[in-house]
Amino acid sequence: MPAAPSRTFAISRIASALTLLALLTVLQAAPHADPPTARAPLLSANGQRHHYTMSARVRPLLFWIGRDNVGDALVAQRRDVDAVGYSLLIGSDPDRAPRHINRWGYIDEEIRGDRATLVGLMTESDEESVRQAEANLKRQGSERIFNVIHSSIADGEARSVVASIPAPADYTFKHVDVVLGLADRQSVGGKTRVIPLPPGTRPGFLAALADLLHAQAHQWQTSHQVSPGPAIAYVYHGRIYELTVTHTLAMPTAQINGSVYEHVIASQFQIKTTDTSERTDFSITYAADGPLAETPLIAVYRPLWWLEVQLTLDDTKPGPTLVAAARS
Repeated sequence: MPAAPSRTFAISRIASALTLLALLTVLQAAPHADPPTARAPLLSANGQRHHYTMSARVRPLLFWIGRDNVGDALVAQRRDVDAVGYSLLIGSDPDRAPRHINRWGYIDEEIRGDRATLVGLMTESDEESVRQAEANLKRQGSERIFNVIHSSIADGEARSVVASIPAPADYTFKHVDVVLGLADRQSVGGKTRVIPLPPGTRPGFLAALADLLHAQAHQWQTSHQVSPGPAIAYVYHGRIYELTVTHTLAMPTAQINGSVYEHVIASQFQIKTTDTSERTDFSITYAADGPLAETPLIAVYRPLWWLEVQLTLDDTKPGPTLVAAARS
């Protein structure tokens, strides 16, 4: 059985790859912490949104046990005259997931020139086995802890703070706006982390991934060949990570979820921290050209040795209806 990863890195891997939100250590807020910025909607008139269905497999002991359609993900990209933004909302649906598992996360990155902001949210969880996950479900009361991160990048440095808030335990990913609204009003913050950024560092995981997908798709469009390129560095809550394509393959067609797509690229990715040897892998198959160019068609990620998550594009459904936050 593989050794269980540290709690810090296990959470960061869940967040970074598809969720991405390495909500690390909760500390005391510094007085000069940047205030939260206005959140952009998951669906924008100046962008596009895609819906994904989630399948999951768990390994209690030696064998994998899987189930389809246990949750959803919404991925959005928006563009303005001088800005680009990326959003990801992903979570299990307790009405469909085994044992009513309710785990979810959200991340939004917005880039304007050399400035950027990030807002992230994740249900607090440190399970390192199926048994621990089941035990936590049994102990769960009427409330649970959510972690929220606010980050900003300006003048060559990254500044971030994590806060934690209690909220009803039955809130799902459909309540993302509600929980973020609670965080704005009543969160208990942590100490601000500030680090200088090396040149070329992306302001978040989603931006780094989008750049890699664009580079590979452009390479295929100009030469009909594709090969791994250099790593891209990105910052997340006071740490620098590297995202690398370790293997890639261009395919004439691929059949995914009953649909046939032409001109696709299947790539293996690796995330590693620049200050440790910890690393993790995931894969994405995406369109190389056409209306869906650079759009993930299927993604597979194993954040923990006992858990594997697969997202499959399904734009035949609009996705879940989000619960609107009450406005004062």
